[in-house]
Amino acid sequence: MKVLVTGAAGFIGSHVVARLLKEGHEVLGVDNFDIYYPRSQKEKNLIPVLLHPKFKLIDDNLATMALITVLKGTEAIIHLAAQPGVRGSWGSSFHRYVTNNIHVTQRLLEESKSNKLKRFVYASSSSVYGDVGEVLHEEMKIQPKSPYGVTKLAGEHLCQLYNLEYKMPTVSLRFFSVYGPGQRPDMAFHRFCQNILHEAPLTIYGDGKQIRDFTYVDDVVEIITSALTADVVGQVVNVGGGSPATLLEATAILEEISGKTTAKTFLERQKGDVFSTRADTTKLERLFGTKPKTNLREGLVREWEWMKKFVLSEDEEQSIKAAVQPITDVDEAALAESRADGKAHKKASRKAAKAVKGKKKAVLKETSPETTET
Repeated sequence: MKVLVTGAAGFIGSHVVARLLKEGHEVLGVDNFDIYYPRSQKEKNLIPVLLHPKFKLIDDNLATMALITVLKGTEAIIHLAAQPGVRGSWGSSFHRYVTNNIHVTQRLLEESKSNKLKRFVYASSSSVYGDVGEVLHEEMKIQPKSPYGVTKLAGEHLCQLYNLEYKMPTVSLRFFSVYGPGQRPDMAFHRFCQNILHEAPLTIYGDGKQIRDFTYVDDVVEIITSALTADVVGQVVNVGGGSPATLLEATAILEEISGKTTAKTFLERQKGDVFSTRADTTKLERLFGTKPKTNLREGLVREWEWMKKFVLSEDEEQSIKAAVQPITDVDEAALAESRADGKAHKKASRKAAKAVKGKKKAVLKETSPETTET
C-alpha cells in the first residue's frame, strides 16, 4: 500500500514511517520542519529510514503546496502533522493553530475526496475533552479548555463530515500523553530527563498532582497502523496507555531509574491545563482487539536510555561549536594578494584551455576527408 504520512519527521510520525516500511509499505512523508522545535532533532528522527528504497521525503508546507503531487497514487493517509502544544495556542499565535490544524486537514480531505482512499487516519488528542470527568469515554459531552483542543476537535468534525457526505473512510484517534524515544523537547519527560542529566531542577506547572494517562509511542504506532485495515471507518477512538499517574509519581519513577534525586521548581498552573486525562479504552479494545501494553516504568526506562544518548550528542555538538574560535589578526594585504593570484591563475587556465581547444579543431579540419555533393 502507498501511504502518505504527514508530519513524517516528528516524534510519532518518524516511528510510524519506520513501522510502515518494516511492514513493506511504500511511504511518502511530508514535513515542513516547523520552527516549533529544532530541525536538527527531526532530521535525526529520520536517519534510520532516509535511504530506504520505499521512502521519499518532501520538505514542504501542506497549507500552501500543490497537494496533487503527493496525493497521486496514494491509497491511505495518516495525518499526524499539526501545530502542537496547549500552552502556546493562546494569544497571537492562534492563527498558526487554525492554519496547521484546521485548514490543512480540510485541504487534505477536500483534495483527496475523489481519490478512492482506503483509509484516512486523523491524529486527534485527549485535549478535546477538557475537564469533564476523571475517566474519559468517546460518547460523553466534550468541552475543550484550550484553543489547541478546539482546533483538534474541529479536525475531528471535518473528518466526520467528509465521511458522511463523501463516504471518505476516515477514523479519528484521540491520543493520550504520548511519550518515548524521540519525544519533542517541550514535552514533560524529555525536559525532566534532560534536567536530571544536567543536575538541574525539574520545572513543574501546578502542584504536580494532575493525572495523565501516559501512552508509550510504540503502542500508539501499533494502533495507527492497525487502523489502516481494521473495521473502524467513521469512528472516534481513545488511544490511552492504561498507565495513569500524577506528574509527581512519574518524576519519582524517573529519579529511581536514574538513581538521582532532583530539586523541583513549581510554577503557576498554565491556562488550558486539565486535571485528569484518564482514557476509557473499552471501544479501543472492542474495535481493535487490543490495547496499549507498555507500563509506565518500562516505557520510561526506554526513554531514559534514549535521552542519555541524545543529551550526550547535543552536549558534544554544543562543545564543538563553543570551541571554534574566530580567525583574528588577518594580514589583509597578504589576503588580497592571495585572492588576486587565485583570480589570475584561473584566468590563465581558462585561456590555455581555450587555446588547446582551438588547436584541436584546426587539426581535425586539416585531417578530415573532403566530401562531394551529389
